[in-house]
Amino acid sequence: MREIILGIVQGLTEFLPVSSSGHLALFSSFMNIDTNVPYFALLHLSTFFAVLFFVWKEVVNLIKGLFKWEKESLTLILKLIISSIPAAVVGFTLESLIESAFSSLTLIGVFLMVTAVFLLISDTLKGKKSLTQITYVDALIIGLMQALAIFPGISRSGATLFGALLMKTKREDALKYSFLMSLPVTFGAGIFEINKVTFSPWVILGGLFAFVFGLFGLYLLKKTVLVGKLKYFSYYCFAIGLVAIII
Repeated sequence: MREIILGIVQGLTEFLPVSSSGHLALFSSFMNIDTNVPYFALLHLSTFFAVLFFVWKEVVNLIKGLFKWEKESLTLILKLIISSIPAAVVGFTLESLIESAFSSLTLIGVFLMVTAVFLLISDTLKGKKSLTQITYVDALIIGLMQALAIFPGISRSGATLFGALLMKTKREDALKYSFLMSLPVTFGAGIFEINKVTFSPWVILGGLFAFVFGLFGLYLLKKTVLVGKLKYFSYYCFAIGLVAIII
């Protein structure tokens, strides 16, 4: 049963802008659950397949364009690579600092409030740039926002959406870029530990629940971003952040 609960939590919070790492750290503290176990590799892969399913059309078009050597596809792939570099650099250079952050509820609470601010501002931002009009500088800035999300409490989707919207990207295209950016992150988080997972019916069910609720989270995020209602997630992050600081 624990595996299913964790699958639901991971599936929802991986894509909703409320920080999955922050929530898992809080769950670990309140429910005495060890989050540093191989099982979470399966949950990350489940959410990878959820987002892959959600942006399948864009991924197929990118692959087709790559084989046809189309400039638009090649430049978009390069921009996605640029966006991925800051998180990799921060992850390697600040590994011990990041690990220590997971043990501080106060710090997690502060970071959740930072996410709340990002989301509140995001509702006010408007842009006209399409996916292909995102510049290399834009890609780097969005990547820097993703690097911040390595710390528990800062939402990856919330930070990257904020970065893309700040660069005047259209809401729908900001979503697509954020989703495409998440593919290597969620895949990498799961593939290197998947061979250590001890499979059982409950573990498999947990993975399936993570996939299904991941799809639901993606759908809900898309709806709230397009209608400019991220403020509700902002209120939630502020409230849960305050609880984490006080306790």
